[in-house]
Amino acid sequence: MSLTRSKQLFLICRFLWLFVLFSTSGSAKERKVIRFSGELISWESVGENSHFRFLDATNLRERTILCDPETMSLSFGNKTKGSLYVEGKAAQSSPTSDEWLCVGKPHVFQKYQVTSQARQAQTKTIQGQVVEADPSTGQIVYLVRGRRFYITIDPMDAKEMAEALSQMKTVTIDGEYRYDRIKRYYVKD
Repeated sequence: MSLTRSKQLFLICRFLWLFVLFSTSGSAKERKVIRFSGELISWESVGENSHFRFLDATNLRERTILCDPETMSLSFGNKTKGSLYVEGKAAQSSPTSDEWLCVGKPHVFQKYQVTSQARQAQTKTIQGQVVEADPSTGQIVYLVRGRRFYITIDPMDAKEMAEALSQMKTVTIDGEYRYDRIKRYYVKD
């Protein structure tokens, strides 16, 4: 099957048009704008080269962002150098550069960690009468108001409970138990 001259010319023009259409990249000509956050390392708020440096939380690399002196004095004015964090927006100075300029006023703050006096998530308070104890696996069965509960504890403790149960003694379990991920059973606190 042979193509006529006009069809050949049409196909060649179509391929050239598609090549031109997809070879130009519009996104490379735009400046990127990013959101940043991380631990503040240092800053210089006076002079032409006013900037701040921080440890980027996403890739753990140190970044420098340039700001005008007025914005720097508003954000960093009377802050003491210590464990401060910074977040905000920045834009590239040119589409291909690695220099970043702050957009708006960066937010400088100190992180606080609040701890509660509550028990750890892996801790249980266990009270009940032990009815079964397996010394090989450490699994015990105990009763609380007629309901059966299962828990895996230290096999040595389970062995002592099994021996007491074999002598027809009443065995109770009472205390705070914390799950040990390495041992894979609950350990008495």
